Amino acid sequence: MDLSLIILAGGKGERLKPLTNHVAKPAVSFADMRIIDISLSHAIKSNPKKILVITQYLADTIENYIYGHYPIDAESKYDLEILSPQQDPDGKFLFYNGTADAIRKNIFHLKQNKTKYTMILSGDQLFNMDLFKVMDLAQKLESDLCICCHPVNRQDAPRLGILKVNKDHIITEFCEKPQNPKILDSLYSLEGERPFLASMGLYLFKTDALIKLLENSEGDDFGKDLIPELIKKGNVGGYIYEHYWEDIGTVRSYFDACILLATGKSGLKFDDPHHPIIVPPHFTAPAQFSSNSIQESMVCQGTRIGKNTLIKESLCGPKTLIGKNCEIEHSVIVGHQPCNHSKFETFTTKIHDNCVLKNVLIDAETILEEGVHLTNQKNLKKFEDPYIVVVDEIIVTKRFARIPKNYVF
Repeated sequence: MDLSLIILAGGKGERLKPLTNHVAKPAVSFADMRIIDISLSHAIKSNPKKILVITQYLADTIENYIYGHYPIDAESKYDLEILSPQQDPDGKFLFYNGTADAIRKNIFHLKQNKTKYTMILSGDQLFNMDLFKVMDLAQKLESDLCICCHPVNRQDAPRLGILKVNKDHIITEFCEKPQNPKILDSLYSLEGERPFLASMGLYLFKTDALIKLLENSEGDDFGKDLIPELIKKGNVGGYIYEHYWEDIGTVRSYFDACILLATGKSGLKFDDPHHPIIVPPHFTAPAQFSSNSIQESMVCQGTRIGKNTLIKESLCGPKTLIGKNCEIEHSVIVGHQPCNHSKFETFTTKIHDNCVLKNVLIDAETILEEGVHLTNQKNLKKFEDPYIVVVDEIIVTKRFARIPKNYVF
Protein backbone atom coordinates (compact mmCIF):
# COMPACT_ATOMS: atom_id res chain seq x y z
CA MET A 1 0.00 0.00 0.00
CA ASP A 2 1.29 3.47 -0.90
CA LEU A 3 1.04 4.58 2.72
CA SER A 4 3.19 5.92 5.54
CA LEU A 5 1.86 5.68 9.06
CA ILE A 6 2.61 7.89 12.06
CA ILE A 7 1.77 6.99 15.66
CA LEU A 8 1.74 9.97 18.03
CA ALA A 9 2.97 8.75 21.42
CA GLY A 10 4.38 11.82 23.15
CA GLY A 11 1.66 12.99 25.55
CA LYS A 12 2.21 13.24 29.31
CA GLY A 13 -1.02 11.60 30.38
CA GLU A 14 -1.57 14.02 33.27
CA ARG A 15 -5.08 12.73 34.04
CA LEU A 16 -3.82 9.15 34.15
CA LYS A 17 -1.45 9.81 37.04
CA PRO A 18 -0.12 8.12 39.16
CA LEU A 19 0.10 5.42 36.46
CA THR A 20 2.11 7.77 34.23
CA ASN A 21 4.56 8.98 36.86
CA HIS A 22 7.16 6.49 35.67
CA VAL A 23 6.03 5.39 32.19
CA ALA A 24 4.56 7.22 29.20
CA LYS A 25 0.82 6.73 28.72
CA PRO A 26 1.17 4.57 25.58
CA ALA A 27 3.56 2.30 27.55
CA VAL A 28 1.05 1.64 30.36
CA SER A 29 0.10 -2.05 30.53
CA PHE A 30 -3.22 -3.30 29.21
CA ALA A 31 -3.63 -6.97 30.15
CA ASP A 32 -0.43 -8.65 28.91
CA MET A 33 0.41 -5.94 26.38
CA ARG A 34 0.84 -2.15 26.36
CA ILE A 35 -1.71 0.40 25.18
CA ILE A 36 0.46 1.31 22.18
CA ASP A 37 0.33 -2.30 20.97
CA ILE A 38 -3.23 -1.69 19.74
CA SER A 39 -2.12 1.05 17.33
CA LEU A 40 1.03 -0.84 16.37
CA SER A 41 -1.05 -3.90 15.50
CA HIS A 42 -3.31 -1.81 13.26
CA ALA A 43 -0.27 -0.16 11.70
CA ILE A 44 1.51 -3.41 10.85
CA LYS A 45 -1.66 -5.03 9.43
CA SER A 46 -2.20 -2.07 7.09
CA ASN A 47 1.13 -2.91 5.42
CA PRO A 48 2.55 0.63 5.16
CA LYS A 49 5.90 1.39 3.59
CA LYS A 50 7.01 3.17 6.76
CA ILE A 51 5.87 3.36 10.40
CA LEU A 52 7.04 6.35 12.46
CA VAL A 53 6.44 6.45 16.22
CA ILE A 54 6.88 9.99 17.59
CA THR A 55 7.64 10.12 21.32
CA GLN A 56 8.50 12.79 23.88
CA TYR A 57 7.44 12.32 27.53
CA LEU A 58 9.43 9.47 29.14
CA ALA A 59 10.33 8.42 25.62
CA ASP A 60 12.73 5.72 26.78
CA THR A 61 9.88 3.69 28.30
CA ILE A 62 8.28 3.41 24.86
CA GLU A 63 11.53 2.94 22.97
CA ASN A 64 12.76 0.16 25.26
CA TYR A 65 9.46 -1.66 25.01
CA ILE A 66 9.22 -1.47 21.21
CA TYR A 67 12.86 -2.33 20.57
CA GLY A 68 12.62 -5.18 23.08
CA HIS A 69 9.49 -6.75 21.60
CA TYR A 70 9.23 -5.82 17.92
CA PRO A 71 11.84 -7.20 15.51
CA ILE A 72 13.30 -4.27 13.61
CA ASP A 73 15.83 -5.68 11.16
CA ALA A 74 16.29 -6.55 7.51
CA GLU A 75 13.94 -9.54 7.81
CA SER A 76 11.04 -7.56 9.31
CA LYS A 77 7.89 -7.21 7.23
CA TYR A 78 7.65 -3.57 8.25
CA ASP A 79 9.98 -0.56 8.44
CA LEU A 80 9.57 1.00 11.89
CA GLU A 81 11.43 4.00 13.29
CA ILE A 82 11.08 5.88 16.59
CA LEU A 83 11.53 9.67 16.57
CA SER A 84 12.22 11.68 19.73
CA PRO A 85 13.00 15.40 20.20
CA GLN A 86 16.49 16.29 19.01
CA GLN A 87 18.88 19.23 18.97
CA ASP A 88 18.87 21.51 15.95
CA PRO A 89 22.15 22.77 14.40
CA ASP A 90 22.08 25.72 16.82
CA GLY A 91 22.01 23.42 19.84
CA LYS A 92 18.35 24.01 20.73
CA PHE A 93 16.14 21.07 21.67
CA LEU A 94 13.14 20.81 19.35
CA PHE A 95 10.45 19.90 21.85
CA TYR A 96 6.97 19.28 20.46
CA ASN A 97 4.14 21.66 21.36
CA GLY A 98 1.25 19.69 19.89
CA THR A 99 0.22 17.02 17.41
CA ALA A 100 0.84 19.08 14.29
CA ASP A 101 4.05 20.57 15.66
CA ALA A 102 5.44 17.08 16.34
CA ILE A 103 5.00 16.08 12.71
CA ARG A 104 6.12 19.46 11.37
CA LYS A 105 9.44 19.10 13.21
CA ASN A 106 9.86 15.70 11.56
CA ILE A 107 8.65 16.76 8.12
CA PHE A 108 11.95 15.64 6.62
CA HIS A 109 10.84 12.03 7.10
CA LEU A 110 7.57 12.65 5.23
CA LYS A 111 9.50 14.03 2.29
CA GLN A 112 12.17 11.34 2.41
CA ASN A 113 9.72 8.41 2.58
CA LYS A 114 7.14 10.05 0.39
CA THR A 115 4.02 8.01 -0.20
CA LYS A 116 0.68 9.05 -1.66
CA TYR A 117 -1.03 8.84 1.74
CA THR A 118 -0.02 9.38 5.36
CA MET A 119 -2.16 8.06 8.20
CA ILE A 120 -1.89 9.48 11.73
CA LEU A 121 -2.90 7.33 14.71
CA SER A 122 -2.86 7.98 18.44
CA GLY A 123 -0.73 5.76 20.66
CA ASP A 124 -3.21 5.74 23.54
CA GLN A 125 -6.54 4.61 22.08
CA LEU A 126 -8.35 1.28 22.08
CA PHE A 127 -10.18 0.36 18.86
CA ASN A 128 -10.43 -2.39 16.27
CA MET A 129 -10.85 -0.78 12.88
CA ASP A 130 -10.26 -1.90 9.31
CA LEU A 131 -7.93 0.86 8.11
CA PHE A 132 -8.33 -0.32 4.52
CA LYS A 133 -11.94 0.93 4.61
CA VAL A 134 -10.71 4.39 5.57
CA MET A 135 -8.36 4.29 2.59
CA ASP A 136 -11.19 3.18 0.30
CA LEU A 137 -13.34 6.15 1.33
CA ALA A 138 -10.48 8.62 0.90
CA GLN A 139 -9.79 7.31 -2.60
CA LYS A 140 -13.48 7.40 -3.51
CA LEU A 141 -13.85 11.01 -2.34
CA GLU A 142 -10.39 12.03 -3.60
CA SER A 143 -10.21 14.11 -0.43
CA ASP A 144 -7.06 15.75 0.92
CA LEU A 145 -8.00 14.51 4.38
CA CYS A 146 -10.30 11.86 5.81
CA ILE A 147 -11.11 12.03 9.55
CA CYS A 148 -12.33 9.00 11.49
CA CYS A 149 -15.48 9.83 13.48
CA HIS A 150 -17.28 7.99 16.26
CA PRO A 151 -20.98 8.41 17.19
CA VAL A 152 -21.53 9.81 20.71
CA ASN A 153 -24.53 10.94 22.77
CA ARG A 154 -25.45 14.45 23.85
CA GLN A 155 -23.91 14.01 27.29
CA ASP A 156 -20.45 13.20 25.90
CA ALA A 157 -20.47 15.63 22.96
CA PRO A 158 -19.49 18.83 24.88
CA ARG A 159 -16.12 17.34 25.90
CA LEU A 160 -15.14 16.29 22.38
CA GLY A 161 -14.44 17.77 18.97
CA ILE A 162 -17.72 17.38 17.08
CA LEU A 163 -17.98 17.10 13.28
CA LYS A 164 -21.02 17.42 11.05
CA VAL A 165 -20.98 14.99 8.13
CA ASN A 166 -23.41 15.08 5.18
CA LYS A 167 -24.88 12.12 3.27
CA ASP A 168 -21.91 12.14 0.89
CA HIS A 169 -19.46 11.68 3.81
CA ILE A 170 -18.13 15.22 3.47
CA ILE A 171 -17.45 17.11 6.71
CA THR A 172 -19.21 20.47 6.60
CA GLU A 173 -18.73 21.81 10.14
CA PHE A 174 -16.47 21.35 13.13
CA CYS A 175 -16.68 22.64 16.70
CA GLU A 176 -14.17 21.88 19.44
CA LYS A 177 -16.00 20.95 22.67
CA PRO A 178 -19.31 22.76 21.93
CA GLN A 179 -20.89 24.10 25.14
CA ASN A 180 -23.68 26.21 23.64
CA PRO A 181 -26.86 24.06 23.28
CA LYS A 182 -27.88 25.87 20.08
CA ILE A 183 -24.52 25.18 18.47
CA LEU A 184 -24.71 21.56 19.57
CA ASP A 185 -28.20 21.23 18.06
CA SER A 186 -26.81 22.37 14.71
CA LEU A 187 -24.25 19.53 14.65
CA TYR A 188 -26.58 16.52 14.39
CA SER A 189 -25.31 14.02 11.80
CA LEU A 190 -27.18 10.81 12.67
CA GLU A 191 -30.47 9.55 14.05
CA GLY A 192 -30.85 7.66 17.31
CA GLU A 193 -29.24 7.82 20.75
CA ARG A 194 -25.81 8.81 19.39
CA PRO A 195 -26.52 11.53 16.84
CA PHE A 196 -23.20 13.41 17.13
CA LEU A 197 -19.91 12.47 15.47
CA ALA A 198 -16.74 12.97 17.51
CA SER A 199 -13.32 13.21 15.93
CA MET A 200 -11.24 10.20 16.96
CA GLY A 201 -8.00 12.04 16.25
CA LEU A 202 -7.22 9.50 13.51
CA TYR A 203 -6.43 11.14 10.18
CA LEU A 204 -5.66 9.99 6.64
CA PHE A 205 -3.98 12.72 4.58
CA LYS A 206 -2.77 12.91 1.06
CA THR A 207 0.91 13.37 1.86
CA ASP A 208 1.29 16.37 -0.47
CA ALA A 209 -1.64 18.07 1.26
CA LEU A 210 -0.21 17.31 4.71
CA ILE A 211 3.20 18.74 3.84
CA LYS A 212 1.61 21.86 2.34
CA LEU A 213 -0.62 22.30 5.40
CA LEU A 214 2.29 22.01 7.85
CA GLU A 215 4.55 24.34 5.89
CA ASN A 216 1.91 27.04 5.38
CA SER A 217 0.31 27.00 8.83
CA GLU A 218 1.67 27.95 12.23
CA GLY A 219 -0.78 26.15 14.51
CA ASP A 220 0.56 23.44 16.81
CA ASP A 221 -2.50 21.18 16.99
CA PHE A 222 -4.46 19.47 14.23
CA GLY A 223 -7.85 19.54 15.93
CA LYS A 224 -7.73 23.07 17.29
CA ASP A 225 -5.69 24.91 14.69
CA LEU A 226 -5.24 23.26 11.30
CA ILE A 227 -8.19 21.03 10.47
CA PRO A 228 -10.94 23.67 10.91
CA GLU A 229 -9.36 25.64 8.07
CA LEU A 230 -9.27 22.58 5.81
CA ILE A 231 -12.92 21.83 6.52
CA LYS A 232 -13.88 25.33 5.40
CA LYS A 233 -12.34 24.54 2.02
CA GLY A 234 -14.75 21.61 1.67
CA ASN A 235 -12.42 18.75 0.78
CA VAL A 236 -12.42 16.73 4.00
CA GLY A 237 -14.14 13.36 4.26
CA GLY A 238 -15.59 11.71 7.34
CA TYR A 239 -15.26 7.96 7.91
CA ILE A 240 -17.88 6.84 10.45
CA TYR A 241 -16.67 4.09 12.79
CA GLU A 242 -19.51 2.80 14.95
CA HIS A 243 -17.79 0.05 16.92
CA TYR A 244 -15.69 0.02 20.10
CA TRP A 245 -13.44 3.01 20.70
CA GLU A 246 -11.97 4.23 23.97
CA ASP A 247 -9.59 7.13 24.44
CA ILE A 248 -7.61 6.23 27.57
CA GLY A 249 -7.48 9.66 29.18
CA THR A 250 -8.27 9.09 32.86
CA VAL A 251 -7.77 6.52 35.59
CA ARG A 252 -11.50 5.76 35.41
CA SER A 253 -11.50 5.14 31.64
CA TYR A 254 -8.43 2.90 31.95
CA PHE A 255 -9.86 0.97 34.90
CA ASP A 256 -13.25 0.46 33.25
CA ALA A 257 -11.66 -0.67 29.97
CA CYS A 258 -9.62 -3.27 31.87
CA ILE A 259 -12.65 -4.57 33.77
CA LEU A 260 -14.72 -4.85 30.58
CA LEU A 261 -11.88 -6.77 28.95
CA ALA A 262 -11.50 -9.10 31.95
CA THR A 263 -15.22 -9.89 32.15
CA GLY A 264 -15.60 -10.51 28.42
CA LYS A 265 -17.85 -7.48 27.93
CA SER A 266 -15.41 -5.31 25.98
CA GLY A 267 -16.01 -4.38 22.37
CA LEU A 268 -12.27 -4.91 21.85
CA LYS A 269 -11.74 -8.52 20.85
CA PHE A 270 -8.13 -9.68 20.66
CA ASP A 271 -9.24 -12.82 18.82
CA ASP A 272 -11.58 -11.18 16.30
CA PRO A 273 -11.15 -13.46 13.25
CA HIS A 274 -11.52 -10.51 10.86
CA HIS A 275 -9.42 -7.93 12.72
CA PRO A 276 -7.27 -9.67 15.36
CA ILE A 277 -4.97 -7.70 17.64
CA ILE A 278 -1.53 -9.09 16.85
CA VAL A 279 1.39 -8.46 19.21
CA PRO A 280 4.81 -10.13 19.52
CA PRO A 281 5.04 -13.11 21.92
CA HIS A 282 6.46 -12.44 25.38
CA PHE A 283 7.84 -15.95 26.00
CA THR A 284 6.56 -16.06 29.58
CA ALA A 285 5.62 -19.18 31.53
CA PRO A 286 1.93 -20.13 31.71
CA ALA A 287 -0.24 -19.00 34.60
CA GLN A 288 -0.45 -21.42 37.53
CA PHE A 289 -3.49 -21.90 39.82
CA SER A 290 -4.06 -23.89 42.98
CA SER A 291 -7.53 -24.80 44.27
CA ASN A 292 -9.34 -21.48 44.07
CA SER A 293 -12.29 -19.70 42.45
CA ILE A 294 -11.85 -17.42 39.44
CA GLN A 295 -15.08 -15.82 38.19
CA GLU A 296 -15.49 -13.51 35.16
CA SER A 297 -11.82 -12.59 35.24
CA MET A 298 -8.71 -12.58 33.09
CA VAL A 299 -5.43 -14.01 34.38
CA CYS A 300 -2.38 -13.24 32.24
CA GLN A 301 0.62 -15.45 31.62
CA GLY A 302 3.24 -15.97 34.29
CA THR A 303 0.84 -15.30 37.19
CA ARG A 304 0.74 -17.66 40.17
CA ILE A 305 -2.30 -17.88 42.47
CA GLY A 306 -2.38 -19.62 45.87
CA LYS A 307 -5.01 -21.86 47.47
CA ASN A 308 -8.46 -20.72 48.56
CA THR A 309 -8.21 -17.38 46.76
CA LEU A 310 -11.28 -15.79 45.17
CA ILE A 311 -10.85 -13.59 42.10
CA LYS A 312 -14.03 -12.01 40.74
CA GLU A 313 -14.53 -9.50 37.91
CA SER A 314 -10.84 -8.65 37.90
CA LEU A 315 -7.82 -8.47 35.62
CA CYS A 316 -4.56 -10.00 36.86
CA GLY A 317 -1.64 -8.76 34.79
CA PRO A 318 1.42 -10.84 33.86
CA LYS A 319 3.93 -12.22 36.39
CA THR A 320 1.83 -11.45 39.46
CA LEU A 321 2.23 -13.52 42.63
CA ILE A 322 -1.01 -13.86 44.63
CA GLY A 323 -0.99 -15.72 47.93
CA LYS A 324 -3.47 -17.93 49.79
CA ASN A 325 -6.87 -16.99 51.18
CA CYS A 326 -7.12 -13.69 49.28
CA GLU A 327 -10.29 -11.99 48.01
CA ILE A 328 -9.92 -9.82 44.93
CA GLU A 329 -13.07 -8.27 43.49
CA HIS A 330 -13.61 -5.71 40.71
CA SER A 331 -9.91 -4.86 40.66
CA VAL A 332 -7.08 -4.42 38.16
CA ILE A 333 -3.56 -5.66 38.86
CA VAL A 334 -1.18 -4.15 36.31
CA GLY A 335 1.47 -6.82 36.85
CA HIS A 336 4.95 -6.91 35.35
CA GLN A 337 5.70 -3.63 33.56
CA PRO A 338 9.44 -2.98 33.61
CA CYS A 339 10.87 0.44 32.82
CA ASN A 340 14.55 1.39 32.70
CA HIS A 341 15.36 1.21 36.39
CA SER A 342 13.21 -1.83 37.20
CA LYS A 343 14.65 -5.07 38.45
CA PHE A 344 13.80 -7.89 36.08
CA GLU A 345 12.63 -10.30 38.78
CA THR A 346 10.24 -13.18 38.18
CA PHE A 347 7.53 -11.49 40.27
CA THR A 348 7.65 -7.72 40.70
CA THR A 349 4.04 -7.48 41.91
CA LYS A 350 3.26 -9.54 45.01
CA ILE A 351 0.03 -9.87 46.97
CA HIS A 352 0.69 -11.96 50.05
CA ASP A 353 -1.71 -14.19 52.01
CA ASN A 354 -5.06 -13.04 53.43
CA CYS A 355 -5.33 -9.79 51.44
CA VAL A 356 -8.71 -8.31 50.51
CA LEU A 357 -9.07 -5.95 47.53
CA LYS A 358 -12.23 -4.32 46.20
CA ASN A 359 -12.30 -1.64 43.50
CA VAL A 360 -8.50 -1.38 43.54
CA LEU A 361 -5.92 -0.65 40.86
CA ILE A 362 -2.58 -2.21 41.80
CA ASP A 363 0.18 -0.40 39.89
CA ALA A 364 3.29 -2.23 38.75
CA GLU A 365 6.01 -3.33 41.16
CA THR A 366 3.80 -3.06 44.23
CA ILE A 367 4.06 -5.43 47.19
CA LEU A 368 1.17 -6.03 49.60
CA GLU A 369 2.29 -7.74 52.78
CA GLU A 370 0.06 -10.26 54.55
CA GLY A 371 -3.38 -9.15 55.68
CA VAL A 372 -3.68 -5.91 53.69
CA HIS A 373 -7.32 -4.81 53.24
CA LEU A 374 -8.09 -2.18 50.58
CA THR A 375 -11.86 -1.67 50.42
CA ASN A 376 -12.35 2.05 51.23
CA GLN A 377 -14.54 1.26 54.23
CA LYS A 378 -15.33 4.96 54.80
CA ASN A 379 -16.14 5.62 51.10
CA LEU A 380 -13.66 8.50 50.94
CA LYS A 381 -13.69 10.47 47.67
CA LYS A 382 -10.20 11.84 48.27
CA PHE A 383 -7.32 10.29 50.16
CA GLU A 384 -3.57 9.93 49.83
CA ASP A 385 -0.76 8.53 51.94
CA PRO A 386 2.68 7.09 51.07
CA TYR A 387 1.10 3.87 49.75
CA ILE A 388 -2.19 4.68 48.01
CA VAL A 389 -4.23 7.47 46.46
CA VAL A 390 -7.96 7.57 45.68
CA VAL A 391 -8.58 8.72 42.10
CA ASP A 392 -12.02 8.70 40.42
CA GLU A 393 -13.29 6.71 43.45
CA ILE A 394 -10.73 3.98 42.73
CA ILE A 395 -8.01 2.98 45.21
CA VAL A 396 -4.72 3.21 43.30
CA THR A 397 -1.50 1.89 44.80
CA LYS A 398 1.67 3.83 44.09
CA ARG A 399 4.35 2.22 42.00
CA PHE A 400 7.17 0.71 44.10
CA ALA A 401 4.98 0.91 47.23
CA ARG A 402 5.45 -1.77 49.87
CA ILE A 403 2.23 -1.78 51.87
CA PRO A 404 2.86 -3.05 55.42
CA LYS A 405 1.30 -6.07 57.10
CA ASN A 406 -2.33 -5.68 58.22
CA TYR A 407 -2.68 -2.22 56.61
CA VAL A 408 -6.39 -1.38 56.33
CA PHE A 409 -8.10 1.31 54.26
